[in-house]
Amino acid sequence: MKLVGEFNIVVTGVGGQGVLTLSRVIAVWALKSGYKVRVGETLGMAQRGGIVQSYVRLGSDVESPLIEVGGADVLIALDYIEALRALGFLSGKSKVIVNSRTITPISVLLGVERMPSFIEALGALRSSAGEVYVFDASSIATKVGLPASINMAMLGAFTSLFRDLVDRELMLDAIREVIAGRFMEQNLKAFELGFKAIESSKNAFAN
Repeated sequence: MKLVGEFNIVVTGVGGQGVLTLSRVIAVWALKSGYKVRVGETLGMAQRGGIVQSYVRLGSDVESPLIEVGGADVLIALDYIEALRALGFLSGKSKVIVNSRTITPISVLLGVERMPSFIEALGALRSSAGEVYVFDASSIATKVGLPASINMAMLGAFTSLFRDLVDRELMLDAIREVIAGRFMEQNLKAFELGFKAIESSKNAFAN
């Protein structure tokens, strides 16, 4: 199915989880699919653990990388706490794909903030979005032996959920183009497991 209009994607997580790599793979896939693409980024602290948000807009005539309040078609959250920081991008038309794990924020470790439970976060996401899909991407990354592959597990879930829009083989080509090195096998395995995991998530968590 060819996209009509524009499609807005927000990717969020913390430093070290591969948010920007995930966004770049999606952007390369979109270019391979013949779309015009704009990418923007918001970075928190430079070190691992800082907030990272990336915005990918694609379509036939997109100009700005900025996504307006309530303008996200999909939120991909590699950390459920960071999903809560992106609630403003959501509306009744939005779909959310969220990792059920979190990295405890520094503000919580310092006692400045209380960390919401996963159930609280899920409730807030369901109240703000049209559909919410949850699975344990962190466990998949551990299973394949590459903790940094959380992003590829989430990408697999995105590809599965939007299979009418996303050509799986083109997405795999984009992964191979963006991610080079000895960990390709683990990244591709994480992608496949994420692709499969979203099926059970649809039944268990979809609104």
